[in-house]
Amino acid sequence: MDSIFLSYRREDSEGQAGRLYDDLVAVFGSDSVFMDVAAIQPGRDFRKSIDQSLNSCGVFLSLIGKNWLSAKDASGQRRLDDPADFVRIETGAALKRDIPVIPVLVQGASAPKPDQLPDDLKELAFRNAVELTHARWDSDIEVLIKALRPHISQSSPKPEPERVQPGSKLRATKSLAVIAVLLAIGIGLALYLLTVKKAVDNSDNRRAETTTTSAAVDSSVPEPTKRSPEKVVSPPTKTNAAPIGVEDFSLVARQEPLADNPDNPKRYTFTLSLDAPALVDDIVRVHYDLVYGPNPLSLEGGAAPSFSAVYEGWGCYETVVVTVYLKSSGSQPLKKTFNMCKVLTY
Repeated sequence: MDSIFLSYRREDSEGQAGRLYDDLVAVFGSDSVFMDVAAIQPGRDFRKSIDQSLNSCGVFLSLIGKNWLSAKDASGQRRLDDPADFVRIETGAALKRDIPVIPVLVQGASAPKPDQLPDDLKELAFRNAVELTHARWDSDIEVLIKALRPHISQSSPKPEPERVQPGSKLRATKSLAVIAVLLAIGIGLALYLLTVKKAVDNSDNRRAETTTTSAAVDSSVPEPTKRSPEKVVSPPTKTNAAPIGVEDFSLVARQEPLADNPDNPKRYTFTLSLDAPALVDDIVRVHYDLVYGPNPLSLEGGAAPSFSAVYEGWGCYETVVVTVYLKSSGSQPLKKTFNMCKVLTY
């Protein structure tokens, strides 16, 4: 089955990769999209899983952010220059298979040039790219999905209508006749029981009227003590819980001086987290989009309960769009916009 292989660097475009993965799964199904974090089960050899997925994929998406080319390892070497770099291995293997390899540009990144790439990746520079922007994300995704459809076999195809064999028509007719007879018998029995019930009720009413008349004629019969009818208290009606909404969570932001940073004393570490005590058990993940002119940030929240994300910089963002994904299937993500500068604590 042809599927989509989503390749990205975590330190470069993890937030956009998660958002793109969710949008693709919503259209093509989870079995048709491979992303290392979501598709590899705990304990599995990720090298084998990646190799198997590359062999069965019909299209390869290379997610390229601003740091995709320049990302370095702990020794200061550029990752793309390392033959063991997994992004390089994935991309090179896809190019050798001669399948559609689409550079997907995010964060305003430019397509790489041939002289910026190692020899086994130079062909990537000649592949037509697609750009995903924060402001036009939905319309950009539609363009990408339209380009992907011819190459993908969806995981849940519509079943073909059942073919009726020539000898089955007679059996179907007999079955319908039997069902009709049973239905007629059931209706007749219901009408008979209803008639009997009415007759019994009428007889009981006549006996009650006779007893009342006799008691009125014989005045010597003492009147029975009257009892107040007992009040029947109905159990309280259970009301459905209020639906989950954006009012159930808020943004928390904290600023701390960057440790051991004498060259940039005004540079800080900023931590974003979610205050949602009533929702914490229903949240799958949280995503933060920090909007500011040419330098937007896209951050993926960590684990519960705070779902925190961290960045380093010189100041806060006045516009932060928080997207909360819930466990309930089919539910739409909750989105709410905050002014980070107003909730910032020091």
